Amino acid sequence: MTRLIAIFTLFLLAAVPAHAKNINASGAVRADLLNRALEAQKIHAKQTKDTGRLVIVDYSRHSKEERLFVVNLENGDVTGFRAAHGRGSDTDHDGFLDRFSDEPGSNASPEGALVIAEEYRGKHGLSLRLDGLDETDKSSRERAIVIHAADYAEPDFLSRFGKLGRSNGCIVFSKADLKRFLAEVPKGTLMFVSR
Repeated sequence: MTRLIAIFTLFLLAAVPAHAKNINASGAVRADLLNRALEAQKIHAKQTKDTGRLVIVDYSRHSKEERLFVVNLENGDVTGFRAAHGRGSDTDHDGFLDRFSDEPGSNASPEGALVIAEEYRGKHGLSLRLDGLDETDKSSRERAIVIHAADYAEPDFLSRFGKLGRSNGCIVFSKADLKRFLAEVPKGTLMFVSR
């Protein structure tokens, strides 16, 4: 019986992709959220590229905390970033996201799977467009929900107010963090946003 259990265990481990065995060893990303993001990556494999990266935004965390995570699917490492959410998602401005929306004019952050699209230069400088892949975020490009940097996501803003400022629904970094993110995450990578 012990031998049968050992064989069955080896069979199960062999069925798990090699990169999945050591993902998130640090525990930085909640296990349930990581599993949902990995499932979304499978579902949307045809609309994304296999870049070896997966981006997860955990909006259950306060804006003063790292809550956007870049998961390296090749070595399992996780890099955390602070990221601002939309003002329509946090009307009392307490630093916590209260609701998601994909409605134009809501100024809220959308929930779901998105693909990181092309870079462009806009009013916030270098930015990344996002294309929604789910019903809950399908208007992201139309709404100009993008990734960019802004003063209200800088460390001095956080020091002064104890939270980041709010966007119009975009995912917003400090300038230094945006630069790090751009160097680490290729176009075509899947981003999963939830809480």
